[in-house]
Amino acid sequence: MGEYVATDGTNGILSFGKPFNARPTRLRGYYKYTTAPITSLPPKSNPEDYERFLPYLGKPDTCSVYIALGDWSEPVEIRTNPKNRKLFDKDDPNIIAYAEFNSGETTTEYTLLDLELEYRATNRIPTYMIIVYSASKFGDFFTGGEGATMFIDEFSLEYDY
Repeated sequence: MGEYVATDGTNGILSFGKPFNARPTRLRGYYKYTTAPITSLPPKSNPEDYERFLPYLGKPDTCSVYIALGDWSEPVEIRTNPKNRKLFDKDDPNIIAYAEFNSGETTTEYTLLDLELEYRATNRIPTYMIIVYSASKFGDFFTGGEGATMFIDEFSLEYDY
């Protein structure tokens, strides 16, 4: 959830999050995923990233789903350019609740995904919610498998009263 703000060279600048102030307990829905061998790596012109992800070449891609509730004062800015990179940090002190799911296995039928939010603080009220669904966990680094595909359906926020 968010917006594509601008292009920086061949990289993106994103604005993650939408205003939100409730306290759900879980994110539920269905997903179907087809993995593919990782064939794309960061450019060699960025040797640090290239070397970091080279061991993943040929291994199955991994899908990723995460949800974060935080008390940020504005949406979280994401920058993928290595020169001024700023990626989402699941250990950000502004995060009030978080849950994630990662899988490198093909799932041919829609499968229930039930993510229970882990609250790190109950004395703070969220101001923004971020939800990300990605067929390539390392897409921020231009690393992934051509043909890795993720479908999602019937996702909802659940609340315990």
